[in-house]
Amino acid sequence: MKKLAALLVLLLAVLTALAALDFAEVDALYNRNENNQKVYDTLKTMLSSAKTDQEKSEVLWRLARVCVDLGDALPEKDKKGKFAIYEEGEEYAKQSIAASPNWTAYLWKCCNVGRWGQTKGALNSLGKVGPMQKDLKVVTDDFKVLDSSETWYTLGVLYDAVPGWAGGNSNYGISYARIACETIPAEVIYGNTYRGLAEMLYNRNWNASKRAKEIGSMQKKWDKETKSNYDKYAFYEGSKGADAVPLWSSKKLSEMTDREEALAILNYAQKVYESRSFRTASDTDNYNEIKDLIASWSK
Repeated sequence: MKKLAALLVLLLAVLTALAALDFAEVDALYNRNENNQKVYDTLKTMLSSAKTDQEKSEVLWRLARVCVDLGDALPEKDKKGKFAIYEEGEEYAKQSIAASPNWTAYLWKCCNVGRWGQTKGALNSLGKVGPMQKDLKVVTDDFKVLDSSETWYTLGVLYDAVPGWAGGNSNYGISYARIACETIPAEVIYGNTYRGLAEMLYNRNWNASKRAKEIGSMQKKWDKETKSNYDKYAFYEGSKGADAVPLWSSKKLSEMTDREEALAILNYAQKVYESRSFRTASDTDNYNEIKDLIASWSK
């Protein structure tokens, strides 16, 4: 009898495992960026099939993620439609956190809120900034996730758009954008992340001498901060000192102006794109925008 009971338990475990949701196909479809509506529809069907809180949470944060892309794809003049899909994405992320707390849901909650704010305009959405900071701190300090390019890029854009917020400045945005570029996953291109950092540097426009001095100061602050990843990485630009050589150049940081490095980043981003056999339509759009930017800055 005991053997029979044990076999039944084993059979139940096997059946449960077999019934578990498999996200490989829907994730691959999302990464191809060819039919986000199909991704959304598939995930809605999967949500009704989810049996555990963990499965529900996994479906929900993916719904939050694809809502960002669906909102971005809407025409700029359709602000009402954008607001609606970003708000829907934010709600999915909240539900994901409630079902089973995970850092990915906090990230995509912030991405939806951030896109909502960009659509509304910075001055009309400052009230969203504080909650975004709190959620992103959960990612970096509570979950201790330091290799999420999307998290760092969101922070970079946030401080670049609202430089005086929370006692920070635009240099914080550049530091966060630097680590965002350095943590881009190997399987994606993320030309917009490279372009974002390049534009921040171009606008800051420090000469080589000022860079050497300021980066040295940042290095001291980087070394001193030990309690918070969020606060420490605000000084990431100084983490390796002014003599550090970035991915996209053979020169030290102290040997370039901001604008020279900005062009080096864009040229590097072009090479990344050209080296890949698979590119999404968004990748190509970013590539063409980078080409135009290089031409404009090289005059």
